Amino acid sequence: MPLGVENTEGKIDQREQVEYAAEYDDSHQHTTGEIAFYHRLRSTNPWPDAVQPSLRLAIMEYVKSVLNIAEQLRESMCLAMNINPQDVDHLFGPCEGTDPSFWSLKLVSYPPVESHVATAGGEPLQGVGAHTDSNFMTLICQDSHSSGLQVQNVHGGWIDVPPTKPNILVCNIGELSEIWSNGYFLATPHRVLRHSSNTHSRTSMPIFYNPRLDTVIKPINTDGLLWERSEQKQWRRESNKLLGSVGKNSFKSLARSHPKVFQRHHNDLRVLADGRIVPREAKNTGSL
Repeated sequence: MPLGVENTEGKIDQREQVEYAAEYDDSHQHTTGEIAFYHRLRSTNPWPDAVQPSLRLAIMEYVKSVLNIAEQLRESMCLAMNINPQDVDHLFGPCEGTDPSFWSLKLVSYPPVESHVATAGGEPLQGVGAHTDSNFMTLICQDSHSSGLQVQNVHGGWIDVPPTKPNILVCNIGELSEIWSNGYFLATPHRVLRHSSNTHSRTSMPIFYNPRLDTVIKPINTDGLLWERSEQKQWRRESNKLLGSVGKNSFKSLARSHPKVFQRHHNDLRVLADGRIVPREAKNTGSL
């Protein structure tokens, strides 16, 4: 994805990226209908083996290691909510006859900021706008030299995440975790800003960890849990429907961030204001 094709809430994000995802032996690229459309996410990756033959092996070894860490964090979340971790293993697969967990990875580059493209008033550029991730959990290996990532606390303040060494992963909670935990864990609002002081590019490798693509997340019973968080309101993107369907919530992110790609390859579908995807001819905008 070259610079200038991705956006957050209609404002262009200043980054470019290559994206890979879990591979499947079968492909559902031509499925139609409001239930099956997200199976278009099932495919194989166009690896550049001819020009960079080591990339596939390096990426897959890295993904395997990070997914192992994500599973350990998921088990810790279960223990925090007095849930047997084995009780949710089937959601993430692979079980007999089921798919593995649905993951994706981005190799992101935020270009350096040149003085002549600085925004009016000296405001920083939008590397990527404020949002919450649509998946279950995100683990980020970020640049050890260039800053920009910020997360928001429950008081509405933005906190800088300092550059970290390659052996440190930054963890963002995703929307599916919020649904699953019935709000016990909140999706992490975050953004990336690019200041005039960012004279070097910033790289980032987020891995987006999910249950299986066909999984529908339902809230657990949180009665009896000790809630240590006060009742401050969390930032929420305006008109953002949190969907328990892994496939639908994942497709929501694609449709909103890449409208030109969405129109080119999925013109039989349309995205509603709250992010839900419906057949283009559908009239009913009720609950899906």
